Amino acid sequence: MTDDAQSGYYQAVAREFLRRRGGPFFLSPRDLAVIAGWERDRIPLRVVFEGVSRAFDNLRDRARGTKGLPLAFCDPQVRKAMAQHADRGAGRRRSAAAPRAEKAGRARREVERCLRGLAADESELRALLENAAGFLAAEPADEGVLETIDEAVDELLWRRSGAAMAAGPPRRSAAQAAAAARTRSVKEERRKRRVPYVSLFYY
Repeated sequence: MTDDAQSGYYQAVAREFLRRRGGPFFLSPRDLAVIAGWERDRIPLRVVFEGVSRAFDNLRDRARGTKGLPLAFCDPQVRKAMAQHADRGAGRRRSAAAPRAEKAGRARREVERCLRGLAADESELRALLENAAGFLAAEPADEGVLETIDEAVDELLWRRSGAAMAAGPPRRSAAQAAAAARTRSVKEERRKRRVPYVSLFYY
């Protein structure tokens, strides 16, 4: 997997985990190893998020604190969510093959339309979208990689937005507000630039 894709996957998982856990706002080497394991096992980001959410919801039900919680705490729930995801996929694989192919076709057409309208200085965004077009042309399309590319596009648009420069580094007490502001800003940048999502989830 490319460095860009690996960074996108890492950033997406880290952002969601730190949002749920709160401080300290850094990941340990062990946490990084957990993310690397999920990426190696090709666990889609939406499945990781589902497992992380379950783990923290269980803590909330037990009225336990989350400060200092390692990411490894979420691993059992992530693995369980992945097993359920695989079971659901096995049950609908035959009937869902055509709809997935249709979604991939629609997503690829949107990506190609966007590529035709990109300015000459948008080389980084162009590279990401061309990479996505290649994966969308494959059968079946690798949804995990497409989700990672979407995260990388979001990160690129956020870095280039005026909102990112105005916000600066978020304070620890404002982490959730900063994450919400980032999401709104990225959506607006996608709308203004007509940059489509590439994950099949959106089609």
